[in-house]
Amino acid sequence: MELSEQPQSQENVKPNPYNQREQIETTKKPSEDRIVLLTDGIFAIALTLLVLDIRVPKTNSLEVFNKALSEEFFTNTIYYVITFAVLISYWQGHRRLMNMIERIDNTFVGINILFLAFVAFFPVTNSLLNNSQFPVAVIIYTIVLAGCGYSASLLWAYALKNHRLFAPEVDIKEHTHRILLITSYPTFFLLSLVILLIPNFPPGRIFYIWILLPVIYVLASKVIQSYAWRPTQQNL
Repeated sequence: MELSEQPQSQENVKPNPYNQREQIETTKKPSEDRIVLLTDGIFAIALTLLVLDIRVPKTNSLEVFNKALSEEFFTNTIYYVITFAVLISYWQGHRRLMNMIERIDNTFVGINILFLAFVAFFPVTNSLLNNSQFPVAVIIYTIVLAGCGYSASLLWAYALKNHRLFAPEVDIKEHTHRILLITSYPTFFLLSLVILLIPNFPPGRIFYIWILLPVIYVLASKVIQSYAWRPTQQNL
């Protein structure tokens, strides 16, 4: 009797719909998830709105036109190129992450929303740079830029920790240096604000220092990679 009743009790067990919902969500391919479409859409809108701040006032005076072209147009174009390049690098890193992870959870979605909040706010902060002669405008812009970078590195750190969202066979150590590289971007931006403490330093000139970012990236990449390989060489 006990043997005949046991299979009946298993057949009468009803599956928990909440567990099924969680299982479906965590096994769904990230490339097919709406979070990818939402992220790409917000990036596309933010990158498009950035160019709207590049304007040359209409005038009948050639002198006024040349002055606006050499000052406002050139300066705003520099701001646009820097912001566009940084956002593109964040977008590429996000796409790489979404292609590597095999599942997502609610916490990851929440961190991603925080990341997108900074991205969507960029057109507003970029318009503040029309008043880049004021340190507050530059500081606000830099803080938003740094917040976007730190939230991007937080996405990687959360997904990588203990193979939370990565497959078990993925070597976490190979991707840990990527978190450090992503973090080096916003750290460099924040440290550059120290230059504003120099008396009579034009706040808008701080962005010319950001042109050194590719050099900083190469140096940081070499240092981090050499440090990451050091334990392996010692073990050999």
